[in-house]
Amino acid sequence: MLPNCLSAEGEWRCRRLLAEATARLRTRPAAAAVLVPLCSVRGVPALLYTLRSSRLAGRHKGDVSFPGGKCDPADQDVVHTALRETREELGLAVPEDHVWGVLQPVYDQRKTTVVPVLAGVGPLDPQSLKPNPEEVSGGQL
Repeated sequence: MLPNCLSAEGEWRCRRLLAEATARLRTRPAAAAVLVPLCSVRGVPALLYTLRSSRLAGRHKGDVSFPGGKCDPADQDVVHTALRETREELGLAVPEDHVWGVLQPVYDQRKTTVVPVLAGVGPLDPQSLKPNPEEVSGGQL
């Protein structure tokens, strides 16, 4: 079952199951968004995480997390926030049509609303990532 989770059928099922929530949550105001990047490394399904830079000010320095961050006024919605932050942090440009859906919001220690955005990024070579040292120490698979 696991090797098929990133198949076209798996993607279709996931998009279908998340369609209602995505329509409802995508434009809902939120403080932050993260990308949950589904990928494969050498044919094995994987998730991509970041290690937050120890240079960051605030409470998230050194944390392991999904790529993401605060919503900017220029962002159209939480999907754009998650995609922008992923590009800024890891140099990974994920096209909007690779987004499978939006998940229920979660809350951090300070009750900040964080919206997870699920996307299929396909096969990934870890060496292709270009971590921004001001934001992350690197990508973890």
